[in-house]
Amino acid sequence: MLHLLDSYTGLIVPASFSAFGTFLLRQFMLTIPSSLDEAAAIDGATPWQVFWDVILPLSRPGLITLAIFAFLGNYGSFFWPLVLIKTQALRTLPVGMLYFDTIYGRQTNLIMAASVMAVVPPVILFLVSQKFLVRGIQLGAVKG
Repeated sequence: MLHLLDSYTGLIVPASFSAFGTFLLRQFMLTIPSSLDEAAAIDGATPWQVFWDVILPLSRPGLITLAIFAFLGNYGSFFWPLVLIKTQALRTLPVGMLYFDTIYGRQTNLIMAASVMAVVPPVILFLVSQKFLVRGIQLGAVKG
């Protein structure tokens, strides 16, 4: 019915929501002054416009931080993709590495090459988004 089995949607959507993400964004949005909400409401903005035009742009560092944490938390996931994905072309890297260990022996050279390939995307993501990550953590952790 939802077509989540054997699809990228089934891997991405359930991993996108977590209690940690709710807590992180709540703490981050508490740092946004309520006077901005009130000023937008006085100017005639609807609650949706206040959220879309005022709150969401100010919470961009927190959203980027949450996206990085969600990606890094689920990038190395093994069990969920193993259960969900049946097609060989859709396998994730940790599940694909499982097939280098067969009854005929373990192909250690291929496992090591895949391990190096698995480390590269998180490192690149961290280097590209380091500024947003540090800012998002700092702003979300300080109240006042």
